[in-house]
Amino acid sequence: MRVRSGGFSNAAETGNSEYWAIDPTGSFFVLSTGLANHADISSQKVCEDIIKLLIPHRSQMSEMSADARPDSRQMLMSTLCGAMARAERSMFELAEQAVQYKDMAATADLLYLSNGSVYIGHVGYNRVYLLRGDMGRQLTIDHTVYEYLKSQGKSEEDLARTAYKDRIVRALGMNGGADIDTLQVDLRKGDRIVICSYGVHRCIQNATHLAQLYRSMDPQRASEFLVNYAIEHGCTGEASAICIEISDPGLRSSSLETESKITALEQICFFRDLSYQEMLQIMPITFEKSFAAGEEIIHEGDVGEELFILVEGTCEVSNSGVKIAKLDVGSSFGELSLVDSQPRSATVRALEPSRVLVIRANDFERLTLSGALAVKLLWNVTHELSERLRKSSATIKRQGLMLIENGISK
Repeated sequence: MRVRSGGFSNAAETGNSEYWAIDPTGSFFVLSTGLANHADISSQKVCEDIIKLLIPHRSQMSEMSADARPDSRQMLMSTLCGAMARAERSMFELAEQAVQYKDMAATADLLYLSNGSVYIGHVGYNRVYLLRGDMGRQLTIDHTVYEYLKSQGKSEEDLARTAYKDRIVRALGMNGGADIDTLQVDLRKGDRIVICSYGVHRCIQNATHLAQLYRSMDPQRASEFLVNYAIEHGCTGEASAICIEISDPGLRSSSLETESKITALEQICFFRDLSYQEMLQIMPITFEKSFAAGEEIIHEGDVGEELFILVEGTCEVSNSGVKIAKLDVGSSFGELSLVDSQPRSATVRALEPSRVLVIRANDFERLTLSGALAVKLLWNVTHELSERLRKSSATIKRQGLMLIENGISK
């Protein structure tokens, strides 16, 4: 994988509460904003600690990203989160040594690029954008009061009246242990990634506007331009940006791109009505499996622990040896296995060489433990189960009425 990158900040002139770092190999990128007490020390410490912790593991991480097995992906994301958590503990340890360092906190955006994908660890209100041609996408969700209340279903009218809506609610050093978002996005040649602080993104209308500002500049010039643009358009504090251009993404371990995976997942009841950014948080737990013609994908009576979405080929469904259905591309099966781990009610067999997108129950369960995404997923699960219960109750009622009518008629 080949990339070009550059970074720029006006922090030296405005207080040094923001710090950015790029490792010499061009694999790791970190941007941090210090909050409250000793902001200059916390942001620099977070960046330096994360890079220092990850560089010795770069070769192993590259092997993990090239491995299509789901456990390797989980180990890779755990490595990123582990480095961020260790940087957070380092702040706590510093506070224990000297009282003046108490209450230090910092945001952190960590990117790792390898084998055609970018892996992201995010906490705070800085942002990561993906620019593709003249269009752009915001990849991360701001951890602010505004976004938290929005995820709880507050209307735009209520949000407009909310005090302190830009106040940060999640960061390293806050609440004894940060909840870190992890994302994965597949990359193409020519893609550009921008990591920027609040001072920059508050002066940008949206991701497409950012793409138009970036144009075809080289990464170093683009990072300088974005910071200066922010200063010229009302930023009176610190502004920082890291720009990355994908010269050659290399080979991915999966054949499906992120957009195709999202399209497939949107058909599943548990993942409906999720934002693009929330869908990206699902990506690290998805993986692909291939099956030869005639091979069983699931077997009737086996305990179910995986959801499957057919993305290539056709499959046959049978119950007790009787063929009952044929599945085409886009079909899904095994949704309830994510929540109940009950025996499979049917056998599904590939009729031709086929590929499926898979999510395991234990990986799905981890996503439901905390955060706004967990609330949405659990709501979708509850809604789907209640719908199925309501339909079952209606069916039982109809059958009961038919039995009564038949009994009366006789």
